[in-house]
Amino acid sequence: MLNTIVKLLKKRLKKLFSSLFGKKKASIYIQPLIDAACNKGYVESYSNKADSLHLDIKKKLYEEDLQTSFLKLMGSLAPHFRKGKVRLAVDFQEQGFYGKTHSFHMIGTAYKKKPYKKAFKFITISLLTGNKEERIPLYALPWHLGQDLTETIARLIDAVKPWLGKIEVVQFDRGFHSKELVHYLTERKIPYLMHIRKAGNYLKSLVETTKSFYRGTYHMKFTANKTTYRTSSCLYVCKDVKKKDWLFLSSIWFTGKYQLISLYRNRWQIETNYAVHNAARIMSRSTDYMVRYFYYLVDVLLQVLWRISASMMPFRTFLFTLVVGIQKMMERKRGFDET
Repeated sequence: MLNTIVKLLKKRLKKLFSSLFGKKKASIYIQPLIDAACNKGYVESYSNKADSLHLDIKKKLYEEDLQTSFLKLMGSLAPHFRKGKVRLAVDFQEQGFYGKTHSFHMIGTAYKKKPYKKAFKFITISLLTGNKEERIPLYALPWHLGQDLTETIARLIDAVKPWLGKIEVVQFDRGFHSKELVHYLTERKIPYLMHIRKAGNYLKSLVETTKSFYRGTYHMKFTANKTTYRTSSCLYVCKDVKKKDWLFLSSIWFTGKYQLISLYRNRWQIETNYAVHNAARIMSRSTDYMVRYFYYLVDVLLQVLWRISASMMPFRTFLFTLVVGIQKMMERKRGFDET
């Protein structure tokens, strides 16, 4: 049974690579990438074809080609996804860059304690089910300076909606507080829960005067394309939860702060999943955003294949199985790092 699953998963990977590079090159490129992911290493360390791969990505592969092939393959995997009410999370993830090269895709890092000053950033959408073992990253787009936040999130949601059932809520952290985004979600009747900052005198005063829980209507106005738009949302203040005060905008009606926090805490799974992602990430020194984006989507696909395989193996053990095969995997030493 396990051997059949591994063969099927390799077939899926080869399908993506064949659509991008042709069948002949797919066979050459796929194994070094799995080797690198399994060991959180550089493709250059596992194959002398890394330069050829990078050249093919930069010279022959357009962003739209990669996205089309990835979405097509994910669509074929969609029957394995949960079809009931689903919770989604949108977030940014960054990969540090230590070089001196400048481009629109190298963004100043948002984390002050990081050893790097610039990073490649990706905006991701993930499935939250309340069960850590079932949490699935679904899609990602590269981020660059001047990019429109609302338009990008619309692309992410439109891409994954056909794969899923009814959307119960899309959750956002504080970095996504935007009047335009709230307006977009409201107009399209997409349920949302957005953690926001205590910015401005009104919100700061509201937090200070709230004793435990506040719920009210928050009216917003903004201008786009010389047109003024008005929108509104439910504003919530949750005092002294995990020793912090929390502010949220939402289209959902909550009757108490713990009901709200109970829903939002599912979004915290995203940090756990990023730890999984980083534990088996394909490393690269490339300064080209397309190479980084290609590797990032391959990482996402490997996680998806792991989740839907219903395997109880840790992620790196799963990848190691793809590298060496079932028999050698079963014979591995007990000291193998299964992290």
